[in-house]
Amino acid sequence: MRRQKQQRSRSRRESPQSTAATSPSLVPSNTLCLSQGVDLNTNLGEGFGTYKIAGESDLLPYVTSANIACGAHAGDPLVMEAALEELRYYGLSLGAHIGYPDLAGFGRREIHLSSAELRASVLFQIGALSGLAKTMGFEITQVRPHGFLYRQMTNDVRIATVVAKAVAEYDRWLVLIGAVGPALITAGERAGLRVAGEAWVDRAYDPNGSLLPHSHSRAILKSPREIINQAQTLIARREVVAVDGSRVPIDFQTIHLHAGMPNAKEIAETIRNMLPTACPLTAEPFTLGPVEDPGLAFSS
Repeated sequence: MRRQKQQRSRSRRESPQSTAATSPSLVPSNTLCLSQGVDLNTNLGEGFGTYKIAGESDLLPYVTSANIACGAHAGDPLVMEAALEELRYYGLSLGAHIGYPDLAGFGRREIHLSSAELRASVLFQIGALSGLAKTMGFEITQVRPHGFLYRQMTNDVRIATVVAKAVAEYDRWLVLIGAVGPALITAGERAGLRVAGEAWVDRAYDPNGSLLPHSHSRAILKSPREIINQAQTLIARREVVAVDGSRVPIDFQTIHLHAGMPNAKEIAETIRNMLPTACPLTAEPFTLGPVEDPGLAFSS
């Protein structure tokens, strides 16, 4: 039997920064709204100690969910608590931003972990954020991988399956976010999780609908106009113009925005106002079919 989710308060304090009066209204988080709207997500709390990420809070008035780093690739207990306070202020849905344990490399390097090590790391990260969130009345609604782990999960069946199974072990009602690829889709189905495809407005795509690797000279869209044009095409047609000029359909339910974009705050506001409705992801209502056990031996 599905356990009843605690209704999170979405009340907002009066603030000159609030866009509640001018931005499209949020759909309540207990409704499934993929046909009516799109989630806008960003990452938060990716500093640690005295190290801070400039501008990451600037996007919060314009997004519907924020993924907080859980102490592996970034984040520490105090940074996570501060991020949760910001998330509560803006009434956003909470995501766990998991990554490889790699503070020095910001989770962008390949870290070779056994299936057992990766599973434990995922559970540890989600559990750490969930514990802090619980004291503030939050529940995690989504999980978004970071960096090298994010890229691996599109095509590496073992990695995607271990992560999806670990997420489902923690809470089968969480939504797993990622760039849609065969490994991610299969892993999500086997674990009984709903997978939310993610689109990028500042990344170039190849003709197969995959993100160009960072090593490619045209991987990053550097002009605000290019970024806005790609966002318009995604929202209006659910497609992008690939690097070779072809039009490629993109399956997505959430759009990722981040502080590293040029004029990030202005771009986020523009994209938010493009959407007739912006809404956070939720796995309800969701009919859980038979769950396949991928049969991974976590001792390897």
